[in-house]
Amino acid sequence: MFKITHQELEEKAFSIRRDLIELIYRARSGHLDTSLSLVEIWLGLVYSDFFQYDPKNGAWEDRDRVFLSEGHACPLQYLINAELGYYSVNDVFTGFRKPKTPFQGHSIRDLKCGLENSNGSLSIGVWQAYGHSLETKRSVFCIAGDGEFQEPSSQALLSVPHYLKPAPNFTLILNDNHLAQDSEVDLGPIADVAKLYNWQVIQIDGHDLNALGEAYLQAYNEQDRPTFLVCRTIKGKGGDPENEGRLGHHGKPPQNDDEYRNYIAGLEAKGRV
Repeated sequence: MFKITHQELEEKAFSIRRDLIELIYRARSGHLDTSLSLVEIWLGLVYSDFFQYDPKNGAWEDRDRVFLSEGHACPLQYLINAELGYYSVNDVFTGFRKPKTPFQGHSIRDLKCGLENSNGSLSIGVWQAYGHSLETKRSVFCIAGDGEFQEPSSQALLSVPHYLKPAPNFTLILNDNHLAQDSEVDLGPIADVAKLYNWQVIQIDGHDLNALGEAYLQAYNEQDRPTFLVCRTIKGKGGDPENEGRLGHHGKPPQNDDEYRNYIAGLEAKGRV
């Protein structure tokens, strides 16, 4: 299922969460809570047995692609790609949100750094990714947020496999943490809607590595339909327990040493996920 053991994945999740807290605290800027909620989703994907990439050749035609539509989660994207060898973790820490570096507040397409798309406005990434999946035989995965699927421009994508052309090599991963910037999110019967439009729909716990591994393999093996993978997550997972799954922390890094220590203490108290 995975290239490494379950224990090694858990250790990486712990380490990356710690780096996320440190990175965003040092910069005093960045979206920590969203990034924390996606750690298992992203790690489980890039360490799946089938997933192919080459950090020495980011434009390799036979690579599998990960598009980020939920662009403010790019701090996690930068650290994951450092883990994969596209650059060093130190590069991220010294360059994050600095001018003339690849590590901006929303990612900018740079294949040598493993960044498949530029993002910013919510919903733009899902269309970039689906269009790209029609032009390659490799697997294309797109990570999107439930908040952006409140927008009709995102919801419209679900009708494409029915009315236009299905892309069985495409997987849309929904980070379903039920929280947007300033409100709760309820997408209602969105999974049922996707089924009506000819998607393979899988609903799982987005922090369960075994469930993720099985879901990714099921999506990879699908031959007829795109996959809509709905991952129930907790915003701020693994950080300050006072902030987990609560409104009011979107885009707010730890503001002082005490808040930083609370995040680290919360992470260490839980240990491995």
